[in-house]
Amino acid sequence: MYVLISSKSAIMSSSALEVIDNIEETLDYSELVLNEGAIKGLYANQRDDLKRNVATANQAWRTSGSAMRACAAVLNEIRINTPKGNWKALTKSGDLDFSASIAEDLVAAHQWLSDSSIPDRFLANISARTIGTIARCKDPAKRALVEARIVEVEGRGLSEAEMKKMLKPTVKVNRTKAGKAAKKGLDPNASKEETVDYYTKVVNDLQTQVDRSDDLLKKATLANRDKAGEIARLKEQIRELKAA
Repeated sequence: MYVLISSKSAIMSSSALEVIDNIEETLDYSELVLNEGAIKGLYANQRDDLKRNVATANQAWRTSGSAMRACAAVLNEIRINTPKGNWKALTKSGDLDFSASIAEDLVAAHQWLSDSSIPDRFLANISARTIGTIARCKDPAKRALVEARIVEVEGRGLSEAEMKKMLKPTVKVNRTKAGKAAKKGLDPNASKEETVDYYTKVVNDLQTQVDRSDDLLKKATLANRDKAGEIARLKEQIRELKAA
């Protein structure tokens, strides 16, 4: 016989209990359908308790993501209505329950978070530093690539290392080897002007290739973002169909 222990019977802080109570006041879990393996061997009342707790946990997780957006919005409101010196003093005073760097990251991320369609539940497992770095990226194609990745992993998070790799892709070039390869087509007796013209042409040709590759990358990034969005929409439809 399985025994399901109610979450409220466990030891937890009063603030956690308050959050749970607030969520459960408006929570409707009647449409939730759990995996058969999760409810196997449970009595009807135990299944109902499990459904309620799963729905509560999911809502709490989503709330943590929306709280991130809300915190960023409020901090931004403070920042734009407070002289710079006062803002700096506030972030270093300890009056906020987080560090000055987190406050700066969330303010930087405010506009991006407001404009982004990333679901709240996908933000819960991403640090303020990572979110701030994404928001500061000036390349919309790279930022879109990261957004698509966040949606693709469905809330499992995005490490700072992975994020930086996606935002700053680097291509290592062996300059010595490249220089020797370029010289192969140059006449050993070429004049200074001819040498300059030759290398100018080589540089222009290489730049054209880089621009073409960059254009392809941007197109692929946008395509991946659209696919990730479509996958998220289809999964949501599947969940709704299962719950019907």
